[in-house]
Amino acid sequence: MARYEITAPGGGYDEEIAGVRFTAGRATAEDPAPGALLYFRRHGYTVAPLDDLSPTSLQNAPGDKTAGQRRSRARKE
Repeated sequence: MARYEITAPGGGYDEEIAGVRFTAGRATAEDPAPGALLYFRRHGYTVAPLDDLSPTSLQNAPGDKTAGQRRSRARKE
């Protein structure tokens, strides 16, 4: 089970967005839908994992390209 703290950009929302319930612009999501984390990151939300994740589990986090999934753009010579 993966848990995330999600903070809305510049607002104290009290609503459900992408299946996650926000109160005063903050939410804790347990196993959010794969597209939800992508949606939040694309729209300026702060998404922070709450679980103690190892580097291996970070590579498999849904939608998390900041944890080892980026490919190097270095040219081979």
